[in-house]
Amino acid sequence: MDLMTRAEFEELVGEGDGTRVSLFVPTHSAATPHDRDEDRLRWKNLLTAAESALIEDEHDRRDVDALLAPAWELHADRPAWSHQSDGLVMYLSPGWSATYRVPLELPELAAIGSSFVLGPVLPLLSDQNYAVLTLSQKDVRVLRGSRDRIGELRLPSVPAAFDDVFEPDGPQSDSVPRPNASGRNGPTGAVYYGASSLDNAHKEDVVEFFREVSRGLEQHLAGRSIPLILAGLPEWVAVYRELNGYPHLLDDAVERNPDDMSPDALRSAAWKLVEKRLDDESGLLVDRFHEQRARGTGALGAQECHRAAQEGRVDTLLLARDECWAGGNGAPHVVRPTSEDDDTCGLVDAATRATLRNSGSVRVLDELPDRAPVAAVLRY
Repeated sequence: MDLMTRAEFEELVGEGDGTRVSLFVPTHSAATPHDRDEDRLRWKNLLTAAESALIEDEHDRRDVDALLAPAWELHADRPAWSHQSDGLVMYLSPGWSATYRVPLELPELAAIGSSFVLGPVLPLLSDQNYAVLTLSQKDVRVLRGSRDRIGELRLPSVPAAFDDVFEPDGPQSDSVPRPNASGRNGPTGAVYYGASSLDNAHKEDVVEFFREVSRGLEQHLAGRSIPLILAGLPEWVAVYRELNGYPHLLDDAVERNPDDMSPDALRSAAWKLVEKRLDDESGLLVDRFHEQRARGTGALGAQECHRAAQEGRVDTLLLARDECWAGGNGAPHVVRPTSEDDDTCGLVDAATRATLRNSGSVRVLDELPDRAPVAAVLRY
């Protein structure tokens, strides 16, 4: 799975020339050969629909072929379809493309216009996804999860076991970092020689092991704001907290031996912690919106929020979940979003892009006042 940073979102909202295409499809995270073929066929059908729409809009055939070339190259890359998440996203503009595998339920959607569509992937920006770090001597795992799904991230920078950091046959006393034959440290930093069992290891060895884990994880999460949840025995959690440098570590943890927990058990335990946090924050955001609106600095509805966002007045944009382009409908759908008053989803997406361009925040909530698709807390 891919972790989209705020900087990557800001790149997507930047201004540019030429037609922009946003592609979204659901995929299988644990793909069988049949699943892979199904995902490739779904992608092919979406590209064919987008291609037809671009030709219908009187784009030159050579320009269309060049624009969609990276998407067709992905379709032809059979091994890539064995390593998908729950959804696949690709953004295309002349001479540029970006692809993300995301743990989200996505529509089968192609959006064509002068800007990229962000709506289906905005939960990645609003802390409804999270990461879990399992603290274990045999099986350190980093997982990316959401309400209904979880999947493991393969991070070479994070040691997976105590023996990845400490040489099993080394001395049982002090742990001393030794460079390898090339004179350089190994892929996770220094190679440490010490105890091979965490139960019998000296405390300084435990600390050094978790320090290497922390370094590797922080390297991967740099620039991101996804909540991190620890899963491990209470004493391990306490040691890791003292070493942690990632600013979005949750205060609560799953204090159990993670070796005994399946990915789905980790998802369930972690989501309870995330859901409580989200409920608390959502309530505060809605209360803040009501207070601001009473003072004249709150906007409700697509047109009002779009106008405020274009003027740079939005501090926090609140979006209702599943109001625009949500879920899969079993067939590719092509849209051409606009900023016209009768295009609610186009207005909401345009308000989102303007909010991000002007350093505002975006949050996705289950429901907004008056069942509106969007609301905003304004700066003035």
